[in-house]
Amino acid sequence: MNTRLTRWALASALACAFSLPAAAGTAPEVVGYYPGWKSADFPVTAANVDAGKLTMALYAFVDVCWNGKHGNPEPSVNYVAPCQGANGTLAFRDDAADGANLRALVALKKRHPKFKVVVSVGGWDWSNQFSNMADSAAARASFVASSVRLMRRFGLDGVDIDWEYPTEAGVPCVAGAVCARPADKQNFIVLARELRAAFDSAGKKDRRHYSITIAAGGNANYISENGGGSAWIKELSRSLDWINIMTYDFHMPWEKNSGHHAALSADARDPVTASGFYSAASVQRYLQAGVAADKLVLGVPFYGYGWKGCAAGADGDGQYQPCDGGATGGTNGGNSYGFSHLLKQGVITLAADGSTAGGKGYQRYWNASAKVPYLYNPAEQVWITYEDPASLKEKAGYIKAQGLRGAMFWELSGDGGHQMLDALSAAMRP
Repeated sequence: MNTRLTRWALASALACAFSLPAAAGTAPEVVGYYPGWKSADFPVTAANVDAGKLTMALYAFVDVCWNGKHGNPEPSVNYVAPCQGANGTLAFRDDAADGANLRALVALKKRHPKFKVVVSVGGWDWSNQFSNMADSAAARASFVASSVRLMRRFGLDGVDIDWEYPTEAGVPCVAGAVCARPADKQNFIVLARELRAAFDSAGKKDRRHYSITIAAGGNANYISENGGGSAWIKELSRSLDWINIMTYDFHMPWEKNSGHHAALSADARDPVTASGFYSAASVQRYLQAGVAADKLVLGVPFYGYGWKGCAAGADGDGQYQPCDGGATGGTNGGNSYGFSHLLKQGVITLAADGSTAGGKGYQRYWNASAKVPYLYNPAEQVWITYEDPASLKEKAGYIKAQGLRGAMFWELSGDGGHQMLDALSAAMRP
């Protein structure tokens, strides 16, 4: 047992009111993101957020204030708003809406005291100032202090950092700005250490445990360091409760060929298999880097992607075939297909045993190597990669076999009828 857990174990003997991190052998984590910007159409209710089946809700997203503004200045993101506080201070998208959402999430704990509510900072659009914040002692101090204030203000259980990504920002900087630097990963270690020290100190006073988690990339680039090796991720993990690995988006619809975006295992027919672009390979990279299994949470998607103009191929199923780009029949006319959207549109049907089948001209197939389902409509030449209860069961089995901490999914609004959460929760039971 590491020194942090030992310290907390001793503290619990003196103060049984402390809420400790999960230990080996306890029920696994089932962690789901709640999309705060969707709250008008998907409000925080007991029906939408089943706190009895979730162990933690990650509230997405909170930003950091920088030079009086928050939001990514990149024009394609198109969201910049004023904010108050020193550089590095946490900033809401909408003070009134975010505050109301957090209070509603915390209220669910009255009936489900084991349920935890954590704010997730950053995300794809709002990671652009992490590099600057982590590189500045003053900005790190502001980030840490404002995190503690926010947790105490709303009765939260911790902070999740979604830095996408250290050393290589996902959304490019505007000209003249800095949003990634070679020192990012080492600076991330320093930030996490300072955050851990402050959270432990605050937790001792508040007689509770404040968690620190991160969302991390599933590819080799995330784990590797500029000078070679991967020692940094093991060192970072020492300050974390666990790491949520984003093991999805391995294939995207701007690619020329169709492919599974969240394959669990390798399929030799998929050209990216050799590069380890599948979930099990991602987990093994972290384990080989020295991160403990009980500090790893496997990410699963409650959505899929569609391609159009896909040739049927020799097997007639459109799999790994050349296509004409992203389909347009997904959510809001895009190429992303939430599970609930597939059901509502009749593209899939759900049987009483939780299995799915194709509808409206789609045939449902199962890739026994990758352990994921997919859909193909030969008349419309549309191919869809997605997750369903059967693939969730496979991933839950892998999580338990590897002794991982649990499962994380993106995100709650994609599962309108709880079909996916019900399946995941049931499959994750010890």
